[in-house]
Amino acid sequence: MMSSGAPTPDEEDACRRWRAQAPAHERAWQHLHGVWRTLAGPAVALPGAQARGLVHQAAAIGAKPARARRSQAIKSALMVAAAVPVLWMLWSVAAPDWLLADYASGVGEQRVVVLDDDSRVVLNTGSAIDVRYSRTERRIVLRQGEILAVVAKEAGNRPFVVATRDGTVTARGTRYVVRVLPASTRVGVTESMVSACPRDESPAQCRDVPEGASVYLSRRDVAAGPQVDPSAEEAWTRHRLSVRNAALPDVLSELARYRRSLLWYDRAALEDLRVSGVFPLDGDEALAALADSLPIVVNTDIPGIVRIGRRLSTP
Repeated sequence: MMSSGAPTPDEEDACRRWRAQAPAHERAWQHLHGVWRTLAGPAVALPGAQARGLVHQAAAIGAKPARARRSQAIKSALMVAAAVPVLWMLWSVAAPDWLLADYASGVGEQRVVVLDDDSRVVLNTGSAIDVRYSRTERRIVLRQGEILAVVAKEAGNRPFVVATRDGTVTARGTRYVVRVLPASTRVGVTESMVSACPRDESPAQCRDVPEGASVYLSRRDVAAGPQVDPSAEEAWTRHRLSVRNAALPDVLSELARYRRSLLWYDRAALEDLRVSGVFPLDGDEALAALADSLPIVVNTDIPGIVRIGRRLSTP
């Protein structure tokens, strides 16, 4: 049976034996692995054992096919047959979670999905969702990232639910933001009310979250968060970051979500610097604005890395 996740040792051995059975199998593996790297990018790689295996196998394979006179039709048929187990193996080993989602957004990208009932889901940078509509429920599974749900009213009055690994958030109104964090799920309500329920607890543990409030949802608890300003909460949908008296490292951490280049900084050295304002999420404008207003230096002398440090005071 095909499944996602890492293969078992027996499955890895079976794949290696299959590749060793014929040169055509190994060429198919090499070809499809190259296609995979092209599609998924250099950041998605096979685990070390598979990667080393690919290198060693490639060194042992000759450039010429074993049967040069084989017709193109037969070769194509063999490649198709060979692709089935190889594609499964590549998928189970290396497929990132977002690649399996119904809808996803890349780094720095925001995407609007209009659903069958005219509800809208806005995906923030690096987000992924599944849509699971049925006759009794409208369910969005947030695999990763952050979304704004704009819920449409409908005659059937089906509940609109956003589910994460930590629990569910059911709309009683129209607008709310849900974000998956490393240890919890953050919910901010910008209009009306939602009900937040931990995954592993009874309905008695659910909490109503009114407009202007936020909570942190874990599998066993719902903890109150700070009050939210609806405009600031949804600022990212306008490609803006709105902060008030925030620690600079927290601001930099938010900006890093929208960048492909690495932001490097020493959190302890910058923790005491506070930031308030509205900053663009696109390009380097936000970093330039921060450098103009704070005692920091933005260094871009290393390609792909932006270093941010404390400006040295002159005597």
